[in-house]
Amino acid sequence: MTSSNFSLISRQELMDLCWNQGLSDVQIAQMYNVTVNQVHEKRRRMNLIHGQVTAEQLQRIVSMTERIKGLPLEAITEIEAIVNRYQ
Repeated sequence: MTSSNFSLISRQELMDLCWNQGLSDVQIAQMYNVTVNQVHEKRRRMNLIHGQVTAEQLQRIVSMTERIKGLPLEAITEIEAIVNRYQ
């Protein structure tokens, strides 16, 4: 495949390569004859980086944080225990 094909790749196609097929940026770069940086940048722009949150998710996080501030200490302790389980 050529680099011109990579410029036309859809978000769904790139998601399939990264997440479903488990290909690395290096492998995708080799497939399309592009640099690893180009692959990484396209994944970043398409919000396909693991751990990257969408604007909607960030809004939910901020809203939840504001709600937590008003809770009693015992509730915050429970929330802290839950957060610690996922770290």
